[in-house]
Amino acid sequence: MTKPLANKDKNLTWVYPPNGWVSDFNQTFVYGHTNPKAKLYVEIGSIHELTIRKIKIKIFPNGNFAQVIKLPYKKNAIRMIQVLNGKEKITTRNVIARRLSLSKPTKQSSHRVALIDCHASFHSARSPGRAGNDVLTICIDPGHGGKEHGTHSPKGIPEKKYNLQIAKMLVKALLETCGRKSPQRTKIYLTRNNDKYVSLDDRVKFAKKKKCNLFISIHHNALPDNENPLKHRGIGVYYTHDSVKPLAKKFLESICKEIKLKQYGLFKRNFRVTKQDFYTGVLIECGFLIHPLESEVITADKMQKKIVKGIKRIIEDAI
Repeated sequence: MTKPLANKDKNLTWVYPPNGWVSDFNQTFVYGHTNPKAKLYVEIGSIHELTIRKIKIKIFPNGNFAQVIKLPYKKNAIRMIQVLNGKEKITTRNVIARRLSLSKPTKQSSHRVALIDCHASFHSARSPGRAGNDVLTICIDPGHGGKEHGTHSPKGIPEKKYNLQIAKMLVKALLETCGRKSPQRTKIYLTRNNDKYVSLDDRVKFAKKKKCNLFISIHHNALPDNENPLKHRGIGVYYTHDSVKPLAKKFLESICKEIKLKQYGLFKRNFRVTKQDFYTGVLIECGFLIHPLESEVITADKMQKKIVKGIKRIIEDAI
């Protein structure tokens, strides 16, 4: 779900699913943004038949919406109908359902990275990758960028933008802290400082070139196609190596305490940017960008600063 195609005008933004989407399940979800005073419906019918199911979509007070819909046919014609001031606006998309019989999924990140086994040892979780008077080199990694948008907010704004905003705030906050505490013993870098595409391999190569020993990747969460977007909220932190788990847990607790959001969870995953053995790596999902209410909270400047404060508090212990 990395590149939804948004249908936008001043009254309706239909972000997901994009036209021609292929779902591995017999359900998906629609989400986007509309005028809070409108009424919104989805009609689902077979592309080749006249049978139609009509579903009313709940619109939240902020105009955002997200709702699960069933896909009864292999080839489904989905019509989004907005009624505003007595006028109808209709947009149609086609979605193919493979309707695979799969076991119940576990909580997971929306970022699809190949799982590769990797065994390595790490240094102390309190002082990541540093001993004695060695320099602490931190790489802050804003996820996605350029042609890779990540997920999108209900208004159609790509995740990559918010990742970069938080990453830049974090670097600024850390530089201010380092200036007071240990300017000669701490170096801080961004893997990207603008809207450009950087491959996962290049992010890792950059970290290795800079002799990074603490790597923090910033993301915002989405969901697999068969999940209910209204039932998933909160901050998630991902790690690969068991020795990093205590540090990941500290990040999770600190951020949630600061921003007053629930803990989505602490997860062990073999992501490309967390499985390296030359640095301590974590990936932080700063809430669910697709959730109609949580998206408004986590994209507000005030709340982004609180997320940064929660991350910074833990890093300060290592400086």
